[in-house]
Amino acid sequence: MDNNIQKKIEDLENLVVNAPDETVRRLAQEQLDRVKDRQKINVDKDFSGVITAINSLIEKVYNSSTAMSSKQIDEAIADRLKKLKINQTNLSAELKELIGQTKTTVIQINEIKVSSSTGTRGRRLEDVLLSDAEAQNNVYLFGVSGTGKTFIAGIIADKLNYKLITLNCNQFTSPLDIVGGQTIDGYKEGRLTQAWGNIDLGLNPIGKPYDGALLLLDELPKIDPNTAGILNDGLAKIKDGVKEVIDIRGNRVQVPPTIMNGNGELIEKKKIFIIGTGNSLLNEANKDYEANFKQDLSLQDRFAGSCYRITYNYKFEYEKIMTNISTKSLPNVVIDLTFAFNFLAQLRMKIVEMELTGVAFVSTRLMIVARDTFVAFIVNRELAPNNIPEPKKISEVVRSFMSLFKPDQRDNLEEKLKDEFSDFYNTCALKETLPLDQLNNSTKEERDLARFIIENAEAKYTQENAIPL
Repeated sequence: MDNNIQKKIEDLENLVVNAPDETVRRLAQEQLDRVKDRQKINVDKDFSGVITAINSLIEKVYNSSTAMSSKQIDEAIADRLKKLKINQTNLSAELKELIGQTKTTVIQINEIKVSSSTGTRGRRLEDVLLSDAEAQNNVYLFGVSGTGKTFIAGIIADKLNYKLITLNCNQFTSPLDIVGGQTIDGYKEGRLTQAWGNIDLGLNPIGKPYDGALLLLDELPKIDPNTAGILNDGLAKIKDGVKEVIDIRGNRVQVPPTIMNGNGELIEKKKIFIIGTGNSLLNEANKDYEANFKQDLSLQDRFAGSCYRITYNYKFEYEKIMTNISTKSLPNVVIDLTFAFNFLAQLRMKIVEMELTGVAFVSTRLMIVARDTFVAFIVNRELAPNNIPEPKKISEVVRSFMSLFKPDQRDNLEEKLKDEFSDFYNTCALKETLPLDQLNNSTKEERDLARFIIENAEAKYTQENAIPL
């Protein structure tokens, strides 16, 4: 298109939109229509000229005394066709309608890059969540406390190279926390809008930019239902793709989904993955978690198809936390704590059976604390006997944990697991005195019990349709 004509069209379009006088806008529109009509006629003339030129070329071939090869003829026709420009204005109404009917729906998929260590196999839950991230599904993880729901969100953020942005949900969570607002220090961006627009993500631990943001809605059932409604805008639009619209100049413009922040600004969606966590389903009250609100079903629907009951991964705890333990301080020493795994796993099951998880629970973190306490005891015993005269023992970890229960609850637990408590304390005393080359030993009975616990737990996963961490 001639640059002068294009400039004239742009000037007229500007007058149609911005001229203060209605008469000026009407006259500008009439002139704009005439210019576009002439432009269409010129294109039609161009098309007619092409046909004429091709016919002349054919006649020339027949009448010429000089032979032309088929290749020369093809090149001449192709060169003339290149000069023809056809756009939507040259199409018939029938053809335009047909094109409209054959348009396809474009599904927006996050093109994610996952970093992982070579040769390692991720846990099933990681694979599921990475699939959800790529499909842009909102995820809700629920289950008893201590199963690692928040922990797994951090792992996924690292694998995606996404900045982990946490909104700690409770009854005092405000719109300012979610979409931002004015504070005494000026405007503060909300967690949702920051993650949505990838605002001020900074650099990752190795000094490189993040590829996106993972918004963690931690303890989501604790948020006031009225405040939770503010989250719905972002949650509902998470799967919206970039829309193509026609602006006033007839140009196709790509418009990404947006949400409004507390400053009235529209924030364009960047790369974001949202994970909510809680102890129960969103639409139910739970007597074990009195701070939870029963949320509206519309909120739970925002996570439809990606709600997962999370439970303890006994196999992971046994194989990766409580056995084959080593430390840099004693590089040639390997430690086996099968006996401690068995005891803590049985204590966990009994607490669940007696419905005491609202008081305290045996988390994966407690197993890690028990392990690290034993390792520190051995290191102190071998390398620095005078630094800590009476270092903490693994048995004291359990006694400290049991102090969280009321006396009658504690007595009841200890009575129901009387033999298990006795065996555990006796084995602790023995293990703490063993030479280094015997710390990796466990009895066949201990190993068999560990396998039995793991098999029972895995059978229960299937029964409860749960995913182990």
